[in-house]
Amino acid sequence: MDASRREQGELKVEIYTDQEVTERIESEDLTKPAVLRKKIVRHPVTANPFVAERHEIVLKQNARKKGSAYYGGYETVCRFSWKLNNPAGTPQKCNLAFPLPASRAMYDEMSATLNGMDVLPQMQLKDATLMLARDLQPNEALDFRISFKSRGVSFWYFQVREAREIRDFLLTLTLPDLPKARLNYPGSCMTPTDIQPTNSARGCVLTFRLDHAISSQGMGVALPSLPQPGEMTNAVLGETERAWLLLFAILASTLALAQVRHAVLISILFGAATAFAYGLLGDFSDLLFGFLGTTGLILVPLLLVLAKLLTRVTGGTAIKALALLFLVIGILYPCVAGLDSGRQTLYLNLCAVGSLGFMAWVLASRLRNRSEEQTRANPTAQPG
Repeated sequence: MDASRREQGELKVEIYTDQEVTERIESEDLTKPAVLRKKIVRHPVTANPFVAERHEIVLKQNARKKGSAYYGGYETVCRFSWKLNNPAGTPQKCNLAFPLPASRAMYDEMSATLNGMDVLPQMQLKDATLMLARDLQPNEALDFRISFKSRGVSFWYFQVREAREIRDFLLTLTLPDLPKARLNYPGSCMTPTDIQPTNSARGCVLTFRLDHAISSQGMGVALPSLPQPGEMTNAVLGETERAWLLLFAILASTLALAQVRHAVLISILFGAATAFAYGLLGDFSDLLFGFLGTTGLILVPLLLVLAKLLTRVTGGTAIKALALLFLVIGILYPCVAGLDSGRQTLYLNLCAVGSLGFMAWVLASRLRNRSEEQTRANPTAQPG
């Protein structure tokens, strides 16, 4: 199991007696004597030994950085307590097995007591499980407690994996720096029985209470994701491909309708320069200035220069309007759509409709001008 995944399992209790029996194995050859073999037969007690459970978890956020990324880490103080009894009226053997949440992790200040006595030195650690074997007297009651401190990433999760009746169960999960408004739960996790704010009102306390219940769902919390370096830049760059396609289509169409010489070549040059500006946005935002600084110092000035050059290609109102639309789609659209992920399609559709409307206006103006030219030319041609 990954050390970052804190999936805490329930205590496993095995109560049984071992009986030595002699097994007689007859030989197929009747001239040979039978073979006697001794073996151990285990007789488990199937009754439920759990009487009550009280678990207290305190989880504080402690973000960690690996490379350039931040992860939602946390520190926990865990206290688990079980009241058990021997449901059989005869002496039995007992194995207590407590699964640790991760095999490759650090556990500090660990403590294990049974009826108030320290039993941690007697426990064995095997396959990320603390195990204790002992004898049980008839109807003997046990008070078993384990506590430790540890760390994890992303979420903490507790589950009763055995198919059994859950009796008098109470788990309290205290989150001193995570308010109710930011709560989230892992998959297959039940909602708490009760949620109360902490005394400081900066966090909350989740209470999971069960009695005479059967459930395969877990209990826990998932930490909110942290903002990552370059997250804004990545979101904006994700929209620049659509912006670039719109810009190239508008440039090529408008310049062709305006009958500008070398319209395709000019469109390719402006498209390459725009792509270069977007590339610089990604490079310098990671290395030096961040997203806002790079946008203000590099992207906006470069596209302003391109828009100014665009107005020099030819004269007329259409070219000036094209330069303005170039700035809107080149700067405003990717920034707004990238930072407002819920409305990305809306912004794309608005830009597409605006672009189609602009090209329709340019085409209509071009056809109107041509019609006026033909009207003026016809009277001149008739007298001849």
